[in-house]
Amino acid sequence: MNIQVAKTLNTFNINLKKPDNYNVRTLSGGVQVPAQFSDLSDFDASNVQDSYLVMYDAATQKYKAVSPDFVLSKSVEDSSLPADFVDQLDVDLDNKIDLDAGTF
Repeated sequence: MNIQVAKTLNTFNINLKKPDNYNVRTLSGGVQVPAQFSDLSDFDASNVQDSYLVMYDAATQKYKAVSPDFVLSKSVEDSSLPADFVDQLDVDLDNKIDLDAGTF
């Protein structure tokens, strides 16, 4: 890791440049910081796929990977989609095809 220090009057600027392959690790003793989700004991990596999101599952008390479709479906179940999202969807649907997206 390169460290650059510059002094201007009474101010110090420090710039740390880390390499692309930087991994966090413990040199001697102490607590090891997880470098990947799969290193966490409360992360279920069984369903990890491209473009998936991380969501907490209270039933298993673990974080897990879920599809964006699942997140949207859950949002619709409890009516937690933001109004601006629903409004924009209504406009988009009206402009593309002759459908009404409903009201929120």
